[in-house]
Amino acid sequence: MTLPRGFVPGQRLIRTALWIACGVAMFAALPARPDQPEWPCVQRRVATLTAAQMWDGPDVAALTSWQDDAEMERLIKVLVSRANPMENATESLAQWARAQPESARDEKLKTLFAGVLKTINDDRAVVLAGIERFQHRQRQLAERIQGQGAALGGLRARAALDEKAKAELTAAEDRYNWDTRFFAERQESLPLACEIPVQIEQRAFDLAREIRALMKD
Repeated sequence: MTLPRGFVPGQRLIRTALWIACGVAMFAALPARPDQPEWPCVQRRVATLTAAQMWDGPDVAALTSWQDDAEMERLIKVLVSRANPMENATESLAQWARAQPESARDEKLKTLFAGVLKTINDDRAVVLAGIERFQHRQRQLAERIQGQGAALGGLRARAALDEKAKAELTAAEDRYNWDTRFFAERQESLPLACEIPVQIEQRAFDLAREIRALMKD
């Protein structure tokens, strides 16, 4: 391969760093949503899932007795776990429902759904808070990188005249390059993080449908 005239080893890395730095500057300049200042995902942030979004059965808002039923609590953990395939969760649910007295089955299923919804909302709240903490740290890092970039110009001017300033410049450039790479790598993981609340919501809707289908009324 013929290298372009004037090519200097490491130019590609320099160009990459410049592109990342531009992305950092654009990120830091993005205005935060007034109602959701630390929410970075395309999907709208919904704080809490409600029964009305996914359930046409009896009201479950006041039901808490599932917390006093050890067997039901164990089942809820199995059902809401994203590590457990939905088909396995569905089978566990069906087995449990068949074991309930027919006269009490609907009431038990209604209580079960209340527990599922509460547990999913609690788990989901932790995920939402984690994404917002991630975004807050990214904003802080972007601002720090911007400050580092602004300071590099002055350091380069000093290093051209002062031998001792060269070592300071090298250390500052290393910090700047490390931080920009770290920022870019973290930013690449954001779309995956944003998919987690979507997956949790889908799980809630699927479980609501399956529980409701087992009820007579």
